Amino acid sequence: MLKFFKKPYPFNNDLKHNAKVVFFISVIIGGFLFFFEPFNFNEFTLNERVIISLVISVITFAVLSFNMIVVPSFIKSFMDTQKWNVFKEILWNIWLLITVAFGYFVYFRFNPIFEIAPDDALKIILISIFAISILVVLNQNRLMKLNVHLALELNKKLSSKLNTGHNKIFFESEYKKDSISLTVNSIRVIKSAGNYIEIYYIDKGEIVKHYVRNTLAYAEKLLENYNFIFRCHRTYLVNTNFIKKAEGSPQGVKLLVENLDFLVPVSRNYLTKLQEII
Repeated sequence: MLKFFKKPYPFNNDLKHNAKVVFFISVIIGGFLFFFEPFNFNEFTLNERVIISLVISVITFAVLSFNMIVVPSFIKSFMDTQKWNVFKEILWNIWLLITVAFGYFVYFRFNPIFEIAPDDALKIILISIFAISILVVLNQNRLMKLNVHLALELNKKLSSKLNTGHNKIFFESEYKKDSISLTVNSIRVIKSAGNYIEIYYIDKGEIVKHYVRNTLAYAEKLLENYNFIFRCHRTYLVNTNFIKKAEGSPQGVKLLVENLDFLVPVSRNYLTKLQEII
């Protein structure tokens, strides 16, 4: 049971959203009292019902606004969103219920058109529960929509990341017969070699070197949407997904890339960017 109460629970600290929700609840509570006339409200005149409904709406708005917008700034340690859990959420909703009920009670107690009877306390509590229930439902729906949206966005990114590696890229050569189409994942390194680029890629589990008459700048532009293909040197592009390790020496940093039998140099001005990527 204790484990359940200690479970993390998302805390809604979106002030703009909370202001809208508080206003919406206030209108619903006032409208509910006016149109459905619960608790013998039909005994009052039309003007009295209008005034009662408006005042209850104002009380609801004032109390919830104070609790959801002002109070958190005074009890920051308790309202720490990183430490919010089920137990705190329950306490918070009980506090909201008590303060809203107290606001209603004060109004009914000192309003001359009401005579407070013992069962009126129950009526006040029921109205308060109704208000807090709406708040809880709205917050739950908001969290559900938010989390579903985040999950969908994350899935899109994951799907995009998985698919990009399998996309085929066409490397056009000035000598048409040397043109080649390769999946991005198969590429290990592209090296500038005079008027050519050397493309090292995997085919049937073996490393293959293919010459294309074109420039490294052309290859870099062609692969610009694949941030894991990185310009690490003026003469090299490397697929960072297949870097096995980096080696340092007085001459600089070099990369050991999967399937390759040579090291790929890294220019000093590219080191910071490479660290960010990997």
